[in-house]
Amino acid sequence: MEKIKALILMLLLLSAEISHAQSYGAPPFVQKGLMTMSTGLTAGVMTFNQVQDIYFNASFAYCVEHQIGIRTDLCVFLPDYNFEGQLQKNSSILVGPEFHFPFGRFDLSFLFEPGVAFPYLKDGVTNQKVQAEPVYVLTLGASYYILQNFHVFASAGYLHGNYFLENVDPFRLDEIRITAGLGINIFVNHQEAFERKGVKF
Repeated sequence: MEKIKALILMLLLLSAEISHAQSYGAPPFVQKGLMTMSTGLTAGVMTFNQVQDIYFNASFAYCVEHQIGIRTDLCVFLPDYNFEGQLQKNSSILVGPEFHFPFGRFDLSFLFEPGVAFPYLKDGVTNQKVQAEPVYVLTLGASYYILQNFHVFASAGYLHGNYFLENVDPFRLDEIRITAGLGINIFVNHQEAFERKGVKF
């Protein structure tokens, strides 16, 4: 866990240095008012269980400032019912701040998303079909904006959480997740109230 935190910190510092070094070039595509919607597939490898997972990922993000945004992710679990030991359900909803380090049409980002997972293990001792468990994800991502309204992206993240069954040791939800996909993006014309023109009748 400590090695993962150190790696994330090193990559974050490197991305900031690259962004600073190339700030003299073309203006960054990522600006305040950028709204993105994307879909992709996520491959997950649990770190405390010999289990691999697949998710469908859908996200929505909005830049409230030039390098700060807010993002939400919906991760829909795609179970393999022939995989012994795998959870039957493990979808999640996440939301949190996203920090951008753009240069040109390329963007590096760091994301912290707390959220809720909905796991279920058929062979567990709990009688509940689905439980809501708190989780959080630390993610490093890279995006490239194509033309004006499309982008491709890839990211690597670490999810931490526990599935509390009715026994002493919880089922650890900790997982390394790799995501890739594509999306659309538009700029929202954002003006202060005193700059807006009055309605003409």
